[in-house]
Amino acid sequence: MFLIISSLLFFVYFKVQQVRSTGPMAKRWYGTKGSITVGIFFISFAINSYLNLLSSVAAVIALLFFVYGIANLYFGLKQHKEIAPHAKKEAETMEKAATQRSN
Repeated sequence: MFLIISSLLFFVYFKVQQVRSTGPMAKRWYGTKGSITVGIFFISFAINSYLNLLSSVAAVIALLFFVYGIANLYFGLKQHKEIAPHAKKEAETMEKAATQRSN
């Protein structure tokens, strides 16, 4: 239950950060983090529902949620790995520009 609630809180945090960020790569970077947390949410929700309900219908629904969560987690991690260097470079560039403006 803790993992379900914390993953939803992190999802909201990353979506707010995505809206507040200025660079396009930073927006995509926070979006991929949000996708990872949604994947964790669906996986933990599927495990929780299967353990608590213990019926065949719950097992099928839990399996669908689990597969969807794994897909979100996999593609989110894959995109995060691709975008992270670009987002870091963009952040450094924006930081340099901000320090040059303040001088």
